Amino acid sequence: MERSSGAGRNSGDLRIVRLLAYAFLGLSLINTFSNLFLSDLNLKKIIQLRMATSRLEKLIYAEKGKNLKLKAIHSRVKSDPRFYKEKFVREYLLMFKKGEKVIPLPRELWYR
Repeated sequence: MERSSGAGRNSGDLRIVRLLAYAFLGLSLINTFSNLFLSDLNLKKIIQLRMATSRLEKLIYAEKGKNLKLKAIHSRVKSDPRFYKEKFVREYLLMFKKGEKVIPLPRELWYR
């Protein structure tokens, strides 16, 4: 005759299955905690990497702003190179045309 689904099973078999299930659960919890706190890429390093990423994004944003300014200066120099060459020679190399009189201004009156 046919057996019912529960017939033939021992309570010891059920106990072993539960014990194995709890053992696997315990091992998975131990593995999770060891990966979170003891591995090379642990929770602390992940937080540090996120903070470093946010700092780098801020630096990238600042560099993009500087890059835009430099591109604007570059386009101005390309549009009128003679004017900017003369400006460079006068301001940075401190060279002037013959017969030109230079009057030094106090620092407060400098434009920049």
